[in-house]
Amino acid sequence: MPLVVTAVALPFYVLWAELLAGGGGDLAAQLAWAQFMARHPGSAYNLSWYGGIHIFNYSVLAPAAMALFGVRTVSVAAGLAGTWAMAALFVRAKARRAQWPALLGALALWCNVASGRTTFALGAALGLLSLLTLLSSDRSAARVAGAVLAGLSTLASPVAGAFLVVAGAAYLLGRQWMKATSLIAPPLLLTGAVTLLFPFHGEQPMPLHKVWMPLALCAALWWAAPRHWHLVRNAATAYALGVVVAFSVASPIGANVDRLAGFAGPPVLLAALLTRMPIRAPRQALPHVLLTAALASCTGWVVSNTHDDLVTSNSVLSCVCHTDGVITALDRLRAGRTRVEVVPARNHREAYLLAPHVNMARGWNRQLDVERGRLFYDGNFSAQKYRAWLDRWAVGLVVLPAGQPDGSATAENALVRNPPGWLKPVWRDNGWAIYRVQDAVPLVSAPATELGSNDAELIVRMPSAGTTTVRIAYSPWLSAPGACIERAGDWTRLTVHKRGNYRLGSAYHFPRSSDCA
Repeated sequence: MPLVVTAVALPFYVLWAELLAGGGGDLAAQLAWAQFMARHPGSAYNLSWYGGIHIFNYSVLAPAAMALFGVRTVSVAAGLAGTWAMAALFVRAKARRAQWPALLGALALWCNVASGRTTFALGAALGLLSLLTLLSSDRSAARVAGAVLAGLSTLASPVAGAFLVVAGAAYLLGRQWMKATSLIAPPLLLTGAVTLLFPFHGEQPMPLHKVWMPLALCAALWWAAPRHWHLVRNAATAYALGVVVAFSVASPIGANVDRLAGFAGPPVLLAALLTRMPIRAPRQALPHVLLTAALASCTGWVVSNTHDDLVTSNSVLSCVCHTDGVITALDRLRAGRTRVEVVPARNHREAYLLAPHVNMARGWNRQLDVERGRLFYDGNFSAQKYRAWLDRWAVGLVVLPAGQPDGSATAENALVRNPPGWLKPVWRDNGWAIYRVQDAVPLVSAPATELGSNDAELIVRMPSAGTTTVRIAYSPWLSAPGACIERAGDWTRLTVHKRGNYRLGSAYHFPRSSDCA
């Protein structure tokens, strides 16, 4: 049956890969990470977004896999593997009429891929295989294999690893200590280790309307699950608590917490409803109707969100996809010697179209977008605050794509279209416009000058021995042969003992920071 369900799902993945995967939405981030890994496999720090971002904090496994095999190939493989694993889980759990929740699970997993969440799809597939391994056997070898798969799931997607902690908590509440350890320990240890090696600070917003569906689903699932479904009830309780915590405490998880409700909620709730059937008493009819309505609502929520994501990612003016003109203009304007603010479009295609060519002040990582550009989210945007933000991030050029802006960029888009006096238009075509920031703050402080940059390194000219502050967010992986690299507040301090050109990059090495003895 799992193979049949997977075969049924296959044409839909082919449809997505050939016709619907346009490159916008969340898929833009996947393409950007794959491109960076393909170009710079030995670099730990991506300079093309937000003044610097660690690639492995986003995902350890997915960027390399996408660079090697292609984003669409990894997306399809992860979706199909997850489909098979979820169907096998329903068979192993002896769910009644298991083919129906398996098919609904296949739809939910396809929706996740269609929304462009390749990294999460890969982590979810490995996580489902981990759960299947643990459910298949109580032997120590199965627990070890389950723990290894849980670790791989976390390395592919920290969000998927967090959801395995929910499953581990269900085992913990059921006093199945070893299985709980297999699911909880690897995500916690690996997430902690990756965060220490590749520091990350960011916040994923979670508005109130994002809370009700996961909590309603948890309540419906707890109510629908037969009394002997202890693990499912425990998981619903743990997940509800996690949703409340994610809403109450600012963190990189935030609104991402609803993904578990999106891909696992509908099929598990359907399995519970099928187990409750048939209805033998009139008093059972009303609860069944309410639970069926909850299932329809949750499924409709998943499908509707995917439809919106597909419309957004594929609704783009054709002229915006033609970047030869704007890239040539940026080269002529020496964009490699400054940082460029590209006003985010609703579909975020600029995040990968321009990333190989300029270092952008923003990109497509909502957590860092909030952390390093809070003025776009706090409702107090103004021309004065915008200029202060441009100066802080040493932005010399602003690029405005045609079309609808991202929600966080609505005010910025309106300001740039009617620019203040210090923002001068210098180039335009049908899809893009470029503005120069008058008296822009340079990327490196005097007496140093910037000779050029790409998304992995920056070349600094030092006319004599001394120190300069480079407006790149500090990372312990940054180094420059022949120079001392230290933290200078949020930025990076480069100290040299003789004149010359110095390449500031992020090759993997230990110790991570330069020896300044």
